[in-house]
Amino acid sequence: MAQQTILLTKPHDNICLVTLNRPEKRNAIDGALISEWMRVLHDLQNDVSIRVILLNGNGEHFCAGADMTWMQKMAKCSSAENKKDALQLAQLLKMIYTFPKPVIGLVHGAVMGGGLGVTACCDVVIAAENASFCFSEVKLGLAPSVISPYVVPLIGEKSARYYFLTGEKFDVNTAIQLNLVHQTVVLEKLFDSGLSLAKTFLSHSQNALMEIKKLLLRVAGNNVSEEMMNMTAEHLSLMRATDDAKEGLNAFLEKRLPKWK
Repeated sequence: MAQQTILLTKPHDNICLVTLNRPEKRNAIDGALISEWMRVLHDLQNDVSIRVILLNGNGEHFCAGADMTWMQKMAKCSSAENKKDALQLAQLLKMIYTFPKPVIGLVHGAVMGGGLGVTACCDVVIAAENASFCFSEVKLGLAPSVISPYVVPLIGEKSARYYFLTGEKFDVNTAIQLNLVHQTVVLEKLFDSGLSLAKTFLSHSQNALMEIKKLLLRVAGNNVSEEMMNMTAEHLSLMRATDDAKEGLNAFLEKRLPKWK
């Protein structure tokens, strides 16, 4: 029986905990995970009994970005197939960003690449003290294409230039300064802190919460358009097909330094 890539539990009435469940892969994102994640979000959006979403990762890490084996496979696909695949990730991010109910991200361990993009799409993010962050795409000969519309407005262009171009790792304190994280707690209290906040949301008007999210999208989300999604998805698909991207992925899987052209 295939492993479930997404686990759903109900820690409290009207609250759903969505858990990424690929711990052996550090919850890395691949096509199967994206498809299941989108299906789950669609169901939860229409489930009137669920009013708040908690999002976390099983194992030692929240999400280490894209699955390298999957990325290597996609690099061999056609341009059209690559764009379709990249657009699916863009659609997942938009689903999280525009989800009508509050989404609380609970992150720990490695939060990299696409995982950091997911973090940027959550309404509130609580991070464990052991969390480490990195826009790792440049190390693989890639670019943070589809996550950029969500990340750049948060951290600002100047910080984006630095962290996108250097691929430098940073800790939870820096993540707070960059507006990627709202608060930090010890790992043992991560879930309880998220659940407490979720219960606070339950004490508010559900209609007010949903209307506030609509309002925020109208005043702050104009850059996340269909045109932007298509542009960034096409950009990522083209990046995946480059020689540097293929070399970066091969080097990662072979545990060696890349030999850039």
